[in-house]
Amino acid sequence: MASGERSNSATSVEDGVIDPSEGNLSEDVFPTCTIEEKEFGSGTSDCSYQARVWKGMGKLFQHETLSDVMLMAEGQSIPCHKFLLAAASEYFYNKLVAASDAVDHNLLEIEGISFVTLKIIVSYLYTGNINITLENAGDVISFCKTLKLSSAYDTCEAFLKEQANPANCIGLHRMAIRNNVKELKEKAREVMTNDFKDVVSGPEFLNMSADEVEKYIQNEKLRIPNEDVVYHAVISWIRHQPEQREPYFSQIVKSVRLRYCSTYCLKYTVPGEPLMGTVEQQKLLVSALKHHYPDSVCWDTVRSECLDCILLPRVGYHGISQMTIMGGISDLDITATECWQLENDEWDISKTFAMPIMVQFFSACMVKGGIVVCGGWKPGEAVSQCWLLSTSTQQWRPLPNLNTARYRQASVCVGGQVYVVGGEGANEKSLSSVETLQINGKQWDVVPDLPEAVEHPLAAANGQYVYVFGGISNTGRHSRTVYVYRTSRKSWKKLPDMPEICDFGSAVVWKDMIYLVGGFSRSCMSFDPALKEWATLFRCRHEHADGAALVWKDRILVCGGRSREAERDNNTSGRTSVIEEFDPEKNTWVVSQIELPQKLSSHVMFATG
Repeated sequence: MASGERSNSATSVEDGVIDPSEGNLSEDVFPTCTIEEKEFGSGTSDCSYQARVWKGMGKLFQHETLSDVMLMAEGQSIPCHKFLLAAASEYFYNKLVAASDAVDHNLLEIEGISFVTLKIIVSYLYTGNINITLENAGDVISFCKTLKLSSAYDTCEAFLKEQANPANCIGLHRMAIRNNVKELKEKAREVMTNDFKDVVSGPEFLNMSADEVEKYIQNEKLRIPNEDVVYHAVISWIRHQPEQREPYFSQIVKSVRLRYCSTYCLKYTVPGEPLMGTVEQQKLLVSALKHHYPDSVCWDTVRSECLDCILLPRVGYHGISQMTIMGGISDLDITATECWQLENDEWDISKTFAMPIMVQFFSACMVKGGIVVCGGWKPGEAVSQCWLLSTSTQQWRPLPNLNTARYRQASVCVGGQVYVVGGEGANEKSLSSVETLQINGKQWDVVPDLPEAVEHPLAAANGQYVYVFGGISNTGRHSRTVYVYRTSRKSWKKLPDMPEICDFGSAVVWKDMIYLVGGFSRSCMSFDPALKEWATLFRCRHEHADGAALVWKDRILVCGGRSREAERDNNTSGRTSVIEEFDPEKNTWVVSQIELPQKLSSHVMFATG
């Protein structure tokens, strides 16, 4: 293998000469030199000389020629050369010097290492090539540390870090602890933390000890949507060897933060588990249910100490376990007033609640602790009313009315300030006006107008900026124009046009990039605010005009809307309940197995968990 190569199965490095007086890891076994000749005394030396010498040493090793010491491990020997071993490693230098007066000074027994590992290391000392695999890397890195071969050690560690994944991270974590390999330990722990759901579905998790499982699930940084995943992981681990492991359940389950399981899991899954049938486990369950239903009178009849001692949520919850749909127009052209919530990939009928007013074509945006709904249209008039929904209590409270009644506008929130942009006014003309409201303010303030009047613009907030894309002008044509409002300067600036129109589409922000998706055009475009550059991506499979879009579990969802294809095929309004998922990292679309609870368009959706 050529020096410096690395692959999934093996890798190689070059190391250098060691100074035996130093106690640190050696720097390089094979020194390098510059191309030009270097003067030394009356003669010169060129850089190829050293390479020829080391190549010659490799041949001597290969043919077992002129060797003067035998390295032994597990009863097998390798012929070597003392001066090379001493020059390459402080470990060998000390061993050879100490044994120089011994009778058998030409025989060096290496303890605590397999012959295979010894052969790999010795080959490396002579050639600079080190063959690393997942199977041998633990032994190799341990011996590299003993020999103080820094480059070989670093290469082994880098190789193992590259290989870390949910299927092997537990074993790598053990290896790193055993050999005190700090960076590998951190990398393996990172995978165990961030990919918990994938890790616990593999055999390594099922083979963990009870102490390891308990310590693992106590990590409050676990990246999980809720505690359901942890609970199911513990049950799976117990069932893998039930006779041996059931005695550990009562202790391990205390590290499951049951109160942060989903309502569905606590009501239907946990009570049906035989392991949860003891008095102690029932008290844990009751304590968790009281967190979900604090006002239920039935708890008065249950004496339960608060055994659920872990009261705080994990900091690693990626928090978005709930999706909320608001309003819209149903398949029968009826104004929808329901608000639906998705939990555990199911629409929870018990948590459906109503909007405070029956309107269509309103705008909405997330604010801290709630959702602000602005304006809209009801038969014969534009609406100026605004409302705030508390996402924790599902209670509505009125906000100050807009200065200008409008519908088909866009809303975003920047730093606690809600901005309402454009739309259609009472005279059925497109608007350029922009209003803003501090969430606890008493009135809407007017800020500089959008440079052109548009209805149904797409808008997104990123940092301290409001971005407005396209829309329909007073001529009835869809625009490709893009503007940014700088809140600190209170001014608008034109940006590069969209590559194409996104008619009746949606805008979302994912990792500081803005994506325009859906519409009749089945668009999918990304805009980089830092570089002010556009990229055209693969289109979604179906039309989603007047659909809703949101970021959900690192995917962009486009939900419902109108489809001309559905209108033709079904001779209906063309509304759909289909949800499509876009993976921004892979630029791929898939049709979700989840659908909206009914066919909808002109609705809004938010991740509210």
